[in-house]
Amino acid sequence: MKIGIAGPISTESIARFIDGDFNQLPLGYSGAPLLGTLIGELLSRGHQVSAYTTSSDLPLDLAQPVVAAGKQFKIYYCPQRKHSLRMNGRNLGRIVDFFGLERRYLEQAIRMDAPDVVHAHWAYEFALAAIASGKPHVVTCHDAPREVLKYMPNIYRFGRYLMARKAMRTAIALTTVSPYMRDLLGCSSIEVIPNPLPPEIAQKAFDLHRQLNCAAPLVVMVANGWGKRKNAEAGMLAFASLRTALGGARLKLYGSDFGAGEAAHRWAVTHKVDAGMQFVGKLPYAALLGEIALGDVLLHPSLEESFGMVVAEAMALGVPVVGGQASGAVPWVIDAGGVVADVTNVEAIAQALKQVISNPEGWQRMRALACQSAQSRFAPNVVADAYERLYQKQLSKGSR
Repeated sequence: MKIGIAGPISTESIARFIDGDFNQLPLGYSGAPLLGTLIGELLSRGHQVSAYTTSSDLPLDLAQPVVAAGKQFKIYYCPQRKHSLRMNGRNLGRIVDFFGLERRYLEQAIRMDAPDVVHAHWAYEFALAAIASGKPHVVTCHDAPREVLKYMPNIYRFGRYLMARKAMRTAIALTTVSPYMRDLLGCSSIEVIPNPLPPEIAQKAFDLHRQLNCAAPLVVMVANGWGKRKNAEAGMLAFASLRTALGGARLKLYGSDFGAGEAAHRWAVTHKVDAGMQFVGKLPYAALLGEIALGDVLLHPSLEESFGMVVAEAMALGVPVVGGQASGAVPWVIDAGGVVADVTNVEAIAQALKQVISNPEGWQRMRALACQSAQSRFAPNVVADAYERLYQKQLSKGSR
């Protein structure tokens, strides 16, 4: 089968599938390494796979997308305007014409490549381009646009909301990544297929010998962006409360806005709660996974998640999670691999952290359950099996 994958794909995440020097290629669109995982799994099954993405380091007047290839794999890079509202030279901001330029290039790439089926990720420009191509398609909704708009009420997110409404109304086949998302989108017919874990941790052997650092437990927290939805302030205040009871506790923070001198660090210093905290910031994906694996517990105070990829990753690495009991898909992902709490209540978060790290035997049981649950539900082969069945179903419909 020739499968097209349209979505935010960085060159870093697919470099291993490219022949020659990938350093000369466009950067692509960062933020979704799970698509590189899915592409790798589909290639390992003998499929021919093409990817279609956008990159803001390309000129906006290309005659056609930039193409790179490897064995059974091609990627098409399409231009993306840098500014969402203000002018980009002679071109409008992206959201002003609802990503019109980007969608035209993506649709052109899909038509040029002519896959048997195209799978678009996120119900925005990639989905609209896949639908417009006329090819059999599947659209995966990774977020709930109305919820995103609620937490970020601005013109850009309103425009994205309108794009998603159109995509979900016109798509032939829709999937989403959790039961929470299915309920939120209000369509019981949407199939739930979760995000895939990277193979290096989906198949990682469980470390039976690791011990809890009772005297100086390491809490890790990963968030991208300093905003209301991520609820990082409550997480840091909860850690500060934990540290009053356990002076050796440590917190390491990762992600954009969480580096030294960045927004989260400045807030912690201003509120005098930075003791025991190390602000690491953004790391390459592989390095971040290595850092998470060293933690005794992952603190994830986010108010809402459509899935919670970092939660699943931590669990697969044998790291128990403290997350929100009403934070969208978080309780479903955590299952028995951690503790859920009211993340709007600082002391409730602190008590949940204490619950995880105060009982070494319970911690060992919890981390084993976390690893087993994540690897059995979110392994790449499990996810790809479900998608393959859906691709075949769409091809069968198209051949009638």
